[in-house]
Amino acid sequence: MSAVRFSLLLPLCLYSGLANALWTGVSMEIGNYDADWVFAGEAREAQISTINFQIEEKTTSELRVGASIGYLDLRLVADTAAQTKKFNGEYIGVYLRLPVRISDSLSLHGQLGFRYNSGNESGTDIRTGIDWTESSLLLGLGLRFASLRIMPFAVYQDIDGDINDDDGTLIFELDEAMSSGVRFDYFVEDSAFIRLEFVSGGRAGGYLTFARQY
Repeated sequence: MSAVRFSLLLPLCLYSGLANALWTGVSMEIGNYDADWVFAGEAREAQISTINFQIEEKTTSELRVGASIGYLDLRLVADTAAQTKKFNGEYIGVYLRLPVRISDSLSLHGQLGFRYNSGNESGTDIRTGIDWTESSLLLGLGLRFASLRIMPFAVYQDIDGDINDDDGTLIFELDEAMSSGVRFDYFVEDSAFIRLEFVSGGRAGGYLTFARQY
């Protein structure tokens, strides 16, 4: 089996196994987004593609406690192609999620998350590493119509990171903290849905999610 086919098969096998585990929520998410990072007053565009897996457990209340693990490709754009850097990396995260059901068609959603990201530059013999932490707070309003749920939301994000190489350390942060967007959840079963998410602002892009939540 080729490396490409294996890399595509592995996430599907992992997700299948998680879906059969005794968790109250599991999901697989594929994302692609852009954000501006500021280095010593100079903004550079970060283009990021991700795939991650999440599991969560419901507490005695409606609060969910979850964890995530994922893989990322990062392209940090510069003025010239020679200065542009590409990184491969991984991340782990934890989060608290609280859905509040008001009626059959209306619900409020909040999520607080923390993630640690780490990677290395690809395609070069020079050892360059990148690390950053990311905190986020999301608030949304869910509107349910039969098998479709629409959720406009706002999210505040903060990142703190650095790039290390033989020349020293570059510290960066997110240029714009606020983003907004909308989620479209199509329920194929009462507890399983497919999500399309679009976001703009400090982070701009889209996500595709396959989830089961009880």
